[in-house]
Amino acid sequence: MKKSIRIVSLLLALVMTLAVFAGCAKDNKTAATTDGKNFSFWTVISSASSASIKDFNELLLFQEMEKRTGVHIDFIHPIAGSTGSEAFMTMLSSSDRPDIIEYYWREYTGGPDQAIADEVIISLNDYLKDHAPNYYDFMEGEKGKANDYLYKLQAMSESGQYYGFNSINLPSTRTFSGIIIRGDLLEKWGMEIPETIDEWTAVFAKAKAEGIQKPFTCINQGISFINPWVTFTSAYDIGQNFYVEDGKTVFAPLQPGYKEYTAQIAEWMSKGYIDPGYITNSHDDVEGNLANGISIASYSWISTIGKINTAAEKKIPGFKLVACPYPTAKKGTPTAYQDVNGEASDNAWGISPTCGNIEKCVEWLDYLYSEEGIILKNFGIEGVTYTVEERDGETHYVYTDIISDYEKSGVSNIQQAMYKYFLPGTHPGPNEHIDYLYGYYPREEQRAAMDLWKAGEESSMPHKLPPLSFTEEESREMADILEVAEPELEVAISDIILGRKSMDTYDAAIEAAKENGYTRMEEIYQASYDRYMANIK
Repeated sequence: MKKSIRIVSLLLALVMTLAVFAGCAKDNKTAATTDGKNFSFWTVISSASSASIKDFNELLLFQEMEKRTGVHIDFIHPIAGSTGSEAFMTMLSSSDRPDIIEYYWREYTGGPDQAIADEVIISLNDYLKDHAPNYYDFMEGEKGKANDYLYKLQAMSESGQYYGFNSINLPSTRTFSGIIIRGDLLEKWGMEIPETIDEWTAVFAKAKAEGIQKPFTCINQGISFINPWVTFTSAYDIGQNFYVEDGKTVFAPLQPGYKEYTAQIAEWMSKGYIDPGYITNSHDDVEGNLANGISIASYSWISTIGKINTAAEKKIPGFKLVACPYPTAKKGTPTAYQDVNGEASDNAWGISPTCGNIEKCVEWLDYLYSEEGIILKNFGIEGVTYTVEERDGETHYVYTDIISDYEKSGVSNIQQAMYKYFLPGTHPGPNEHIDYLYGYYPREEQRAAMDLWKAGEESSMPHKLPPLSFTEEESREMADILEVAEPELEVAISDIILGRKSMDTYDAAIEAAKENGYTRMEEIYQASYDRYMANIK
């Protein structure tokens, strides 16, 4: 999950690009044949996939899908090293527009409605019921009804347009990151997993006394993102970045509890409990600190628990990273402010108006939302990448050893083994099947993390912002605000945390942030949120 609003400033350049190319979109050539047997498909290969493959045609998923549908796909991937936004802009300037385009369409300036108006993609409203019954079922049918139509609400544009085939999350779990800690050391010290700020302070003090150099290690991701320690804000009944509070969109640093939170982090830093190198740390630095006993805790992901435990336990007997509950003010109470995924992502497969056979293209994409397609996307082919087991009256899909025993596939972890055969769950389609997650997170500590963090999902969902779109004017205004306000606020808070300035400077920093535009940012978010809520009604 999480994307920075800084992308707005880069995407504003699209306005100029589209002014040149939108008018001639209908004249662009297309690789699609009118009989719908071949389509061109633009998508970025993530680093997760590039470790195993160079082209999506290498995936067993699409090889098998071609056999079943009779449709061949010519994948177009940006050159290695280019960002998704830069590559997207380059693709738009091409005279030969692809038939299918994968993108986070709410990051498009003006949102998906503007992308449709600019003739980059088409509205699918007139196609889904007749040509995409499986996807339509998730949106408007029985599956949609069972989900209170949240798939539909989060996958539609503000004007009610279906702009693509979205990434949707099957009902399983919604939280994949949080604080992790050395459970084996807590056991050795006779301490429980910390839940409150006081308990965390006690754990950090004990770790320091035991010679742990940097008890909590982390990277810097900025005030407006999920900070490495920002998950501690939940103990002060505030969220992260922009979130919803009683129907209003608010920015976390402008909330009263953020001052107390900042003072606590600064105190921990002064006592040596937090890694002062967070400003320059990389993910590898953080993982190395945990694996080598330099640190005992960090904010991280379920996948990291398995990665580090598997490597470190070979060197440190009994080494075990485990998940901690999101901190709360009252022990034993699930948080209402943890990080949770929504029902649908704005990452979607859109169809270009230059596509030679839109109906066939829609039908091909719809296959992955069918019962067969869901199994193919998440598990592959029976007898090759998975087997079927019946347990307690339920059918379960279990990966074969070419994935579970990943070294047989010549890769270094189970995730790379999976991505050698099918798409990562960040791509569109029905994702997060529970058996997929059990295969993706095979270790006991990883599954325990899913169960632990699931406890706060229901109470946290009302505070989560839904997928929002911003007008061109709003995007431009936010980019101008962030250029000044964001770095000033980040420096001001960092100076306090690092002891360069006292807490006496805090109030002035927050007032400056408001004057520099963060109050206006809250208003812009509120306007977009109100449009979303009006669409729901």
